[in-house]
Amino acid sequence: MLTWLNVRHGAPAPDAIIDLLGKARVLQRSDPVPTNALRDRVRIPDTLVQAREAPARGSAVAVARQVTAAWLRLRCSPLHLILSRRRMRTPLPVLGQLDATLVEAAAFERSRPLVPIARNCLLDSLALDSWLARRGYGAQLVFGIMPEPFAAHCWLQTPQALLNDSYDHVSGFTPILAL
Repeated sequence: MLTWLNVRHGAPAPDAIIDLLGKARVLQRSDPVPTNALRDRVRIPDTLVQAREAPARGSAVAVARQVTAAWLRLRCSPLHLILSRRRMRTPLPVLGQLDATLVEAAAFERSRPLVPIARNCLLDSLALDSWLARRGYGAQLVFGIMPEPFAAHCWLQTPQALLNDSYDHVSGFTPILAL
């Protein structure tokens, strides 16, 4: 597949690929023959290319430490106690540091897949919040619900940006608590 995509522009798909797509019921008889003519129109934004860079070794260990600490807090303490401790900490600046906050959040996200603890919105939001707080950046922890069908979710945000989720995902939730 990759060889075909990287050959000359507009080359028809080899028979083996057409057969494979037909067997998987992806390609129907009425569909046009697959071509690689559009491959040059797909561009990866520079910000995504930077986000795919390998994490630094020290940051992966630091992220693992934050995720593990958040996991232990969630296992050993009730949520209301965790949240009340977060409320009591010294307020951190939320405005005016968007670029630096986004860089730190991206560093956390690059290293997070290396931590062998399953992802969870609450766990990851608490871990990222601790990660940012240790670096002097503030964020708002937001809890939201979706009434039909019922679902709960949480995420971190600043007034200018969502830090660990996408707008498309969180827009379906009604915020009920922001700390």
